[in-house]
Amino acid sequence: MGRRQRGKDGRGREHKPRVPRDWERPGAIVKGPPITVTCECGEKRDLAYGERWRCESCGRSWDTGRIPADQYQQIRGLSLRYRAVPVAFGAAIALLAIFFTLTGNVPGVFFLLPVALITWFVFLRPLHRKRYRAAIKTLPRWELRAD
Repeated sequence: MGRRQRGKDGRGREHKPRVPRDWERPGAIVKGPPITVTCECGEKRDLAYGERWRCESCGRSWDTGRIPADQYQQIRGLSLRYRAVPVAFGAAIALLAIFFTLTGNVPGVFFLLPVALITWFVFLRPLHRKRYRAAIKTLPRWELRAD
């Protein structure tokens, strides 16, 4: 059998390399969510808190360090708190599945997992998203000016 070549899929076609999203950058979750800056010329960029950006089109400079640190910490804390809920739910289900497996109740795991997924996606996740959106609406917004 032939080896697959780098940069090609199983059928020999070229594929585009995956571009990581802003929230997938190392430390993005702990450092806080990105700040979207839209230049007056229409260019748009997602920046980390404290980062400076010079627009390639018009040359204007933007500094996210001018955002009050305490207000950005509120957003960061809210983001971390609402990201922790699904992780905690998943960890609780995993621990329960491990418990069932260790006590010899393997069929219980096959019942637990679908029930947990249905409970999360049908009931808990919509409620979680609704509360998150409501919490975001109360947070401050900023209008940065170019330097």
